Amino acid sequence: MAQDSLRGDAGRTPPKGSADQSPSEAWTVLSHLITGILVFGLAGWGIDTLLSTRWFLLVGLLLGGAASFSLIYIRYLYIPPEPLGGPGEPAGPEDRKEQHG
Repeated sequence: MAQDSLRGDAGRTPPKGSADQSPSEAWTVLSHLITGILVFGLAGWGIDTLLSTRWFLLVGLLLGGAASFSLIYIRYLYIPPEPLGGPGEPAGPEDRKEQHG
């Protein structure tokens, strides 16, 4: 459950018969992808119009796709690494000093 709260999934229960995914999450992922590409592409198009260039649209579309994929990865796929010490063990040198004196 601790990992679920880090991912923002706390309190959600998957529907029966699904592998921890729901159709609403699929639509959310798709909307993140489309929105990022459209917003950054629109910004690139606007800059192209203002500066009379032709390449900001392409840069905006690529940045929007990259930003969308990174958001989707962080939100739905990234699992933070476990801390070095196990539960109940000191996390670092400062904790060890407090325990020993």
